[in-house]
Amino acid sequence: MEPSSKITRVLVVDDHEVFSEALEMFLGRQPDVRLVGSARDADEAMALLGEEPDVVLMDLDMPGANGIEATRRIRDAAPDVKVVLLTGVERPEVIAEALSAGACGYVPKSRAVDEVLDVVRRAAAGEIVMPASDLASVLGQLRGSLGEHGLARVTPRETQVLQALAAGETAPEIAASLGISTLTVHSHVKSILAKLGVHSTIEAVTLAWRHGLAPTNRHGLMATAPSPVERPNPTSADAPTRVLVVEDHPLLRSIIRIACEQTPGLEMVGELDDASSALEACRELAPDVILLDLSLPGEFQGLDLARAIRNEGLPVRILVLTARTDQEALFESVIIGVEGYLEKASGVRVIADALSRVAGGERVFTQAQMRGAVAELSRRARKAREETDAPPNLSPREIEVLEHAALGFTVGQIATRLALSPRTVETHLGNAYRKLGVSNRVQALARASGLGLIRID
Repeated sequence: MEPSSKITRVLVVDDHEVFSEALEMFLGRQPDVRLVGSARDADEAMALLGEEPDVVLMDLDMPGANGIEATRRIRDAAPDVKVVLLTGVERPEVIAEALSAGACGYVPKSRAVDEVLDVVRRAAAGEIVMPASDLASVLGQLRGSLGEHGLARVTPRETQVLQALAAGETAPEIAASLGISTLTVHSHVKSILAKLGVHSTIEAVTLAWRHGLAPTNRHGLMATAPSPVERPNPTSADAPTRVLVVEDHPLLRSIIRIACEQTPGLEMVGELDDASSALEACRELAPDVILLDLSLPGEFQGLDLARAIRNEGLPVRILVLTARTDQEALFESVIIGVEGYLEKASGVRVIADALSRVAGGERVFTQAQMRGAVAELSRRARKAREETDAPPNLSPREIEVLEHAALGFTVGQIATRLALSPRTVETHLGNAYRKLGVSNRVQALARASGLGLIRID
């Protein structure tokens, strides 16, 4: 990236003296960079935020708070500062955690200093900075982290409902076993889906299974919901790639058909102009790849079909071909787990090549698409983490009721002292339990005390 006329103010945070000094010497000689400070740990870095850095180069491994925790602290104190991790560890889960903490990327310490300079310039310009080869794996980790933060917010009762769903129980069966109404079960399921950021019970159960929240040794939904990452490569060395096209423009379908006929290894096994019958076609025709338009006639749209394919666990790879250029369509497609995303402006040869690559197990996204998706998912993961870490928003009256409960008063006694009805006191206690993520008075008092909401003498 070419130097900018704007001066980029840089803070270096690294406890390795030789590495830190080398960076300082190199950056100090650049006309578009001004070194505003050097720190050895998170506390020193926080003290230097008054120098108003634009970019912080942050070592991952430091004494005391590590680079990820230091990134959280810096981003909380100065949200506009761009933080880039300097690391010798290139594990996707570590990078995903750093992005969730607010970093805008990372650079391996093995890179030359001129590459570090390019990263500084790109970070200052607002880019996500990391090697292109790491984007796909980091993207997968970020998708998973969204669900992990959501699981931390699931209440004990919702966990019981989720475990029952994993066991294959229906809503009436769950209602009977838990002693609640079917309507309440549906309400819990809706809350679970919202917290986990998924669209179906199968996705929720799959996520719970992956993180050990639900058993996997019982018959039920889990038997029909393999993870997308576990799908086998559908093609063999000899068999052609079977392609199903779901596209409502006849001319484009004809062009794709010709492209498949003229491309060795591709066979078009079906074409549909809407999504309503496409799921059944996927079951019957067993395509290796579905080329899917997102904007289709009818209520059942392309994203709905992609989601249904993933929910059912069909071993079909999905390549999106769309005229939509909005970022939301891209992000939703990535979250669902499609293997590629093409705009309709792509040439026929590009489409045919993408079909072959997707069938071979590749992910087909441009670097701009991948970086955009990583940026958005890291933002969502950070927001989810902040919501998870945020203290429960108890009302003053709910806290007052808990304070009286901590003194050992019964519901009736609390009602008398606060001039409320017993039913109202029970409602306040129930709301407090829900917000605190507990199921009884003892747990609520312990949790509220631990959060500093009440005192137990």
